[in-house]
Amino acid sequence: MVVDDDPGILYSLSMTLRKEGYEVITAGDGKECIEKVNEEEPQVIFMDIAMPQINGLRAMEELRAMGSDIPVIVMTGHGTMENAIRAVQLGAYEYITKPLDREKIKLTTQRALETLKLRREVTDLQTRLDSNGGKEEIVGRGPAMQEVYKAIGAVTAASNLTTVLIEGESGTGKELVAKAIHNHGANAKAPFVAINCTVLPPDLLASELFGHEKGAFTGAVDRRIGKLEFANSGTIFLDEIGDMNLDLQKKFLRVLQERQYQRLGSNASHEVNARFITATNKDLKQQVDHGRFREDLYYRLNVVNIKLPPLRERKEDIPLLANYFLKRHNRFLGKSIRAIADEAMDLLVQYAWPGNVRELENVIHSSVTLEQGEIILPSSLPSQLREAETTSTMQLPISSLNLEEARKQFTDMFEKEYIQKLLKSADGNLSKAAEVAGVSVRSIQRLVQKYGYSKGKSSD
Repeated sequence: MVVDDDPGILYSLSMTLRKEGYEVITAGDGKECIEKVNEEEPQVIFMDIAMPQINGLRAMEELRAMGSDIPVIVMTGHGTMENAIRAVQLGAYEYITKPLDREKIKLTTQRALETLKLRREVTDLQTRLDSNGGKEEIVGRGPAMQEVYKAIGAVTAASNLTTVLIEGESGTGKELVAKAIHNHGANAKAPFVAINCTVLPPDLLASELFGHEKGAFTGAVDRRIGKLEFANSGTIFLDEIGDMNLDLQKKFLRVLQERQYQRLGSNASHEVNARFITATNKDLKQQVDHGRFREDLYYRLNVVNIKLPPLRERKEDIPLLANYFLKRHNRFLGKSIRAIADEAMDLLVQYAWPGNVRELENVIHSSVTLEQGEIILPSSLPSQLREAETTSTMQLPISSLNLEEARKQFTDMFEKEYIQKLLKSADGNLSKAAEVAGVSVRSIQRLVQKYGYSKGKSSD
């Protein structure tokens, strides 16, 4: 759907999209757009901002209130900071300025369709997993997770031979992303095989990967099929690849280069057709610099890189995650707790979550277990969350020993927390916030553009 009050834009953009094979619906303003959405069910909307009756931003608000998940690409001839910020706050997929670039229009449309398809597939998958008690769910609607979904969509459309490196702190859900890539790929029916590189000593890990022949080493009383062979054309997921020993790294590099391997104790070669996905909570580039990880292997693994944000950097997803875990553990524990009290939710949002999503799930599990009423109250939350409110909500997770990197990380955390609280106190009014802070409106706009702004209790 193309929504614009300029007949020239409607015609030219419609013709561009029709030449690419798309069916195009047009609307002259936001009111007509809203009326047509339910009837026509478009998959992508190009939305102008300045229009009569109902402008583009107002139309986006109404679409959002209707529960629409259609990607909206905002287009405007007036690329002001306020419009850009508001469009992003309302969940705009992309923000482009006129005059429109045809190639960008084509590319953005294709990406938006892929994102919508993946988003709906993930929703369907979550529904199926929730109904059968499964644990393979990705939950999140914020900008950071939307980027993750886009990356998953791009990877699953590529060859199964494309390697993926997932980086993120412990508890951020790296294996869930690996499973999502597998489940949405062309070879989803083939096995998904996960191996944790920290669990086994190097010799046993090599045997686990490659398999071995009878008598290959002491204790090898029978031939054993390795994970590479078992995976066939599916997916091999190597978690905590940064802990793999250097000698085994050399052997693994050869597998990636030649797509062949040998069982321990054998000279016969076997082909590998599986996709390799690796994950780490370490800075692999830093490991390379310190000689603890092979540089050539690093570049072989890092073809597609997906960075998972820590939970403290996507606090807008905490209410969604908390309620998701509430429903799940209600079912597991046979409880019927209806909701999380606002005061308790505030504590969940303010906490820094050093253990990330895994820690949040554990907290909800504990709270559902302890709560005797129908609402989770602050008293049912662990003491560290309640104490955090009376001391400080700012934590100091230091992930780098480089002074400048550590300082930048802390500064970014402070600025993000500060702008969220400042704008919440000013009810989102930038001028009022600037007056309270004693800085220019432009400085506030810069921080909003850098970190975004959400009012906290909204579940949208």
